[in-house]
Amino acid sequence: MRLINAAVLCGVAIAVVAGCSSGETGAPRPATSNAPATSDSVEPTASKPPRPKEIKLDGIDPCATFTTAQRSELKIDEAQDKALDVLNNEKPAPTCRYHANGKAIFSYNVSLVSGEGIEYWEVDSNLDVDAKTVAGFAAYQYKLSGTSDAYCSYAVDVADKQQLIVQFFPIGEGFTQDQMCQNAAKGAELALATLQTLK
Repeated sequence: MRLINAAVLCGVAIAVVAGCSSGETGAPRPATSNAPATSDSVEPTASKPPRPKEIKLDGIDPCATFTTAQRSELKIDEAQDKALDVLNNEKPAPTCRYHANGKAIFSYNVSLVSGEGIEYWEVDSNLDVDAKTVAGFAAYQYKLSGTSDAYCSYAVDVADKQQLIVQFFPIGEGFTQDQMCQNAAKGAELALATLQTLK
């Protein structure tokens, strides 16, 4: 089973707030634990829809995942290329941390994960995980169980043992859980559109 503990989440909150000035953000993520799970495992992706196409992530610059026009649409004004251990497996994935520093302050992390497909999210954990599709690609939406103000993420099936992860973090108040998940889904859709032009 996979579990996010309180210490990890606390560190995330501190890192995200620090990101307002330093460009640094955290990434809530599962961690292996012997503690009891708080949510059931999701249905396996054996019946997931076929990919519209395979998108290999090898060698792609994570900060090329949003075009200039897309950054403007998302109100992003800063991008930082910094690997992130998004799966908590001691294998940092190429990640771009996009920030919006306007009237609403928020962050998108776009990670290009190799070595683990979206099946990673099908085990018991203290995450709420829901099967979705993004632009025809199978995906999982996930967030920490029991919260409505932390973050929302999408993991998208792009190739065998590869996944695109887009995380939306509000910095401060002003976003409902639904809005966070809508923003994460929109970010994943835009990143997918861009990735298909890079290969």
